[in-house]
Amino acid sequence: MNEIPVLYSFRRCPYAMRARIAILLSRFSCELREVVLSKKPVEMIRLSSKATVPVLLLPAGTVIDESLDVMKHVLARNDRLGIFQGYKDNKHDMDSIVCLFDDKFKYHLDRYKYASRYRDVNSFDHREMALHYIKHLNI
Repeated sequence: MNEIPVLYSFRRCPYAMRARIAILLSRFSCELREVVLSKKPVEMIRLSSKATVPVLLLPAGTVIDESLDVMKHVLARNDRLGIFQGYKDNKHDMDSIVCLFDDKFKYHLDRYKYASRYRDVNSFDHREMALHYIKHLNI
């Protein structure tokens, strides 16, 4: 068993990004193992059958394989910027915003960024829809 936590991540995955941002902001120390998604490490798949990033393996063997759970775990240990406290104070609103971006925004973002993967997609329509959600943050 490792003495330092291990994070399996992928640099362009938005879920892994938010986990890494929380790790950075909380100054949580861990070993970063960058994953090539076309060649996922067997040890990562053994830890989490979902075979998606992020996956955080703690020294005691506990596995955290949801980005929001990784964020909560590391920020609960060191919330020097008050991020987790802000979440706890406004949990319902924060969960609603996260859900909006994880579901609706990401749906349109993927069809804008990766239009060639989808049939009959006008990427610019999806760009406009994605922008609608970003503007929502500026209210």
